[in-house]
Amino acid sequence: MTESIPSTPTAPADHAIQVRVYTRWHQLSTLLAFLLAPTVFALAVFNRVDLLAAAGAAVLVLVLPPLMAFRGFPTRNSVTVTPEALHFSRRSPVPYGELSTWGTDDYLKLVRPGRATLLVSAVDLPSRERLLREFRAALEAWEKRQPAGSAPVQRTHFYGTWRSRGIGLFIMAMAGGAIVVAFSMREPAWGAMVFAAMAWLFGLRMALDKRQ
Repeated sequence: MTESIPSTPTAPADHAIQVRVYTRWHQLSTLLAFLLAPTVFALAVFNRVDLLAAAGAAVLVLVLPPLMAFRGFPTRNSVTVTPEALHFSRRSPVPYGELSTWGTDDYLKLVRPGRATLLVSAVDLPSRERLLREFRAALEAWEKRQPAGSAPVQRTHFYGTWRSRGIGLFIMAMAGGAIVVAFSMREPAWGAMVFAAMAWLFGLRMALDKRQ
């Protein structure tokens, strides 16, 4: 169910909350960079490419995917919570009627069928607490105004689920393999092992994190 929402909020500008808005492209670019960097470095050294060139290639694939995502989809924004929608300064409004699920693991995650999933991160802890408090109150009040029998917008969790653990274990396996390859070379590729260790720790966090 969607509603007609004005393009600009009626609340005063100083009521807006400063946030950064990410999409799945931002997440995937970071994950891809952590997986590609140690792999490229290890393969380059294994094929006897000059060490400096191998390090340069690793840095390039570490930086390029996030750079493309963050330049192509700027994240800086501000949001105002209104009774019918979230109004962003640099994005179209998100009516509550468009939402199918929402979550608050690392971000305020807004899932809309057929539209880009938005990950809204406040710039500091007080802003995050205010954003979540105002959003929950507005969403609950909006749901109470809907016709009887309307399905509520479901809250979901990521950390502590089998999906989170599975992704974390996969990252650990890939990074662990890169570490073994780098260490088994005639001259161990210490730089590749550092990159791979960072990816392994990232996967460990995902595998062990509990529901928030």
